[in-house]
Amino acid sequence: MPKREDINLRVQIERLDTTQVRLDIEVPSDDVNVALKETYESLRTQVSIPGFRKGRVPVAILKSRFPDYVNSEAVRYLVAPAYEDAIYREKLNPLSQPIFTPSLDELRVKENQPLTFSATVDIRPNIDIPRYEELVTDKNPVDVPREDVDAYITRLQAQSATYEPLDTERPVEEKDCVRVDWECLINQERVDAESRQDVDIELGIGALNEKLEQTLIGMQIGETKSVDIDFPQEHPTPDLSGQSAQYNITLHAITQKHLPPLDDEFAKDLGYENYSQLYGLIWNNLVEEETSSHVDKQKAELLAQLIEKTDIAIPEPLVDQYVQQTLQNVKQQLATEQRTAEDAGINMDTLPDELRRDVIQQTKQSWIFDTIAEAEGIYVSDDELEYEVRRAAEQQNRDAQKYAALLKSSNRLEELRGQLQHEKIYQFLIHQASAKQSLIIT
Repeated sequence: MPKREDINLRVQIERLDTTQVRLDIEVPSDDVNVALKETYESLRTQVSIPGFRKGRVPVAILKSRFPDYVNSEAVRYLVAPAYEDAIYREKLNPLSQPIFTPSLDELRVKENQPLTFSATVDIRPNIDIPRYEELVTDKNPVDVPREDVDAYITRLQAQSATYEPLDTERPVEEKDCVRVDWECLINQERVDAESRQDVDIELGIGALNEKLEQTLIGMQIGETKSVDIDFPQEHPTPDLSGQSAQYNITLHAITQKHLPPLDDEFAKDLGYENYSQLYGLIWNNLVEEETSSHVDKQKAELLAQLIEKTDIAIPEPLVDQYVQQTLQNVKQQLATEQRTAEDAGINMDTLPDELRRDVIQQTKQSWIFDTIAEAEGIYVSDDELEYEVRRAAEQQNRDAQKYAALLKSSNRLEELRGQLQHEKIYQFLIHQASAKQSLIIT
């Protein structure tokens, strides 16, 4: 079997469109003869024919008795390496398995004659990235005003509030604080996750469902009332989504809310050394959160602009293959879990279109980022990858070597490298992009 680098191929390439090429490949007769010779030598060691010692069967007899086997083996020896070599020479990025013409079953190898065939394959297109300065993003510095810090600490203060029952016999009024129980029933069955005991609630601040709050107003201590609540389909709590629930609510007390003073004792109760440290660290945390949110917005802006400004056609067979494979995986998963699509909240009618949009978006991003990485030399070294693995292991209190081995065994190590590379590319784009001009109203 000749090595790939030893095959003296003739290759002609024809671009059928931006994402498909046909390679017309000719393997020289000398290489064909070498492949046939090696096929015969291999066959000799496998067959036993009366009258001949094993390994001594004449080639002429092998040709006459095993022509189909010899042809298929020679095709196997020649075609795949020749195709791979042609792809390597032309610097192509195949996206699918090639379609050979004639097919491998129809291809015939003849002694002293070159082997010619064509391979049609989908490829990643050449991508023209827009100039980076054409991209625009918000580069204003992050600012967290003192008022936001004060509001955050006020919420912490409210969470630390205590409630003292009042010695009163009056009914509940708006903006009272109350201590209540409620039981949630759906189809007359108690929903433990949505039922509560001895809960302190401040009315009038939106902390309680509006219907429950209206039911409480006017109630007397010790009284129990029932109220039915219909929840919308898009409700964030799965147990309540689209359900009609009955709430039985009991009033135990009208209470007085006591807020702790914002001082060193308050800070110590929350695990800080003093109030000054609490204030400073919370401010830093809010700045970090705002910075992270700001960067996420920059990334989204730049990616949307890149995709809009870059003309990319995704081969339909590639999209269809992904959609069909994903649909099959979803159906298998549902069957394994013995659930219907409706149980899982999946709309099988709209899912194919959603998958198509997703794969087109993801593929465009992948190709654009690959092109930028190649053009700008943006890669993640083994040392950088090792550092991030150690850092992630430390955050999870895990052994770094064992964690790295786990990532490698589950094929997630290179996935992490890809994520780090994308992060580098985003930072490069943010640095290169133009600053968004602020709107000035006069």
